[in-house]
Amino acid sequence: MAVKPAISDVISNSPLALLERHAGVCVDCVERLPLYFAEAQANRWGRANDVREEICRFEGLADELKQDVRSNLPRGLWMSVSRADLLELVRVQDKMANGVKEVSGISLGRQLAFPAAMTSEVADFIDVVVQVSRVVVKIIGATRELSRSAFGTRQTNVILDFVSQVEADERRSDEMQATLRARLREYEAELSAVDAIFLYQLLAAIGDIADNAEKVAHRAQIIATS
Repeated sequence: MAVKPAISDVISNSPLALLERHAGVCVDCVERLPLYFAEAQANRWGRANDVREEICRFEGLADELKQDVRSNLPRGLWMSVSRADLLELVRVQDKMANGVKEVSGISLGRQLAFPAAMTSEVADFIDVVVQVSRVVVKIIGATRELSRSAFGTRQTNVILDFVSQVEADERRSDEMQATLRARLREYEAELSAVDAIFLYQLLAAIGDIADNAEKVAHRAQIIATS
């Protein structure tokens, strides 16, 4: 006679382990963004292309892991977390990696950099976006521990603290993006109209990476408190 697994065994083999790995690869992708723009701002397009190839490699690995998560989610009752919540979590995580690929692709395709005087401010903005994204891995790790601890209050509070940190950092990225848009207007006369449009698009797309990190945090919050 077949023996059903113990609840503790099911939880220890949770697809959250795969989800955590997927989050890590997505953040590996985001962490290449400062290096990409350092090369782009210096007009070292060959090196920028090398970094973009790394970004594409990580984004491809993230896609493979996303499929692994989807393929390994049980459909029965032996799940410590809602299947729908996990599917949404992996979808939004993946958008972080996709966003980095999109940003680097737009920049490299047109060999497009920001005005030199904005280099330091753009770097600071990107650093905040990376900081927001790094917390995502901590949140998913904490969510995995939450399932192991049978959704204990202490572990739930750890996740809520991380979510508050992400929200604060994402607000900061929004403020920095607004400042950079205003700065970019000062240089519009020196840019072609098409380049100016794409630079505004780049600022928005970089900000979207932080927005998606916040969405991951909020989805984890739903899991922790439901």
